[in-house]
Amino acid sequence: MKKIILSIEILLSIAALTGCDSNQGGMDYEVTCALTGKQQHDSATLLVLEQDYNQLRVCASQRSHDGTFTFAGQTDGSKVALIRWDNDSTQPFYFVLEAGKIAITIADGSWTITGSPGNSEYLHYINQRNDIMNARVATWQEYLKMAADSSLKREDEQRMVRQDSLLNDSLQRITVERINRGDAVGRIIGERYGSTLDQDHMRQLH
Repeated sequence: MKKIILSIEILLSIAALTGCDSNQGGMDYEVTCALTGKQQHDSATLLVLEQDYNQLRVCASQRSHDGTFTFAGQTDGSKVALIRWDNDSTQPFYFVLEAGKIAITIADGSWTITGSPGNSEYLHYINQRNDIMNARVATWQEYLKMAADSSLKREDEQRMVRQDSLLNDSLQRITVERINRGDAVGRIIGERYGSTLDQDHMRQLH
């Protein structure tokens, strides 16, 4: 799969491209992103993926003293978007840019997003993924506990191996299914989690 997020060098080279035009004949959007806790930055840049060219377009940059950034403009449909912070080493925040008001809150180790059907689907996948990952961690912790107190039997180990394998297969399947839809949510999931697929599931990608 093609990577949708470009390197910092390429981003800098396209920073001069025309920003998101508020008069491009699309539908109005307003994105508000609030940072809380230790997640503090002085500036943020909104970038949108232009799928036809597989390039990121800089829409707007903004500075803030209270950790709240608001971007407004127009879009002609659902698009992959990200917010890049003043510190380029910080992971950018991916989301789906759609018409309407989108509210993002980023706290220490967590985030929420409301106001968009596409982002609701994205959040649904993230919650599914987290549930499966937590179940795998619980299985591993059970294994370590039983191994530590010498109560681990061969049948217990085999059971936990099967359980972990089933959980991993479920995670791989929901990831492939969501990527293969080919929409903005699928492209974000492909960018963020496509590399976690094994070779068998990778071959199932369209």
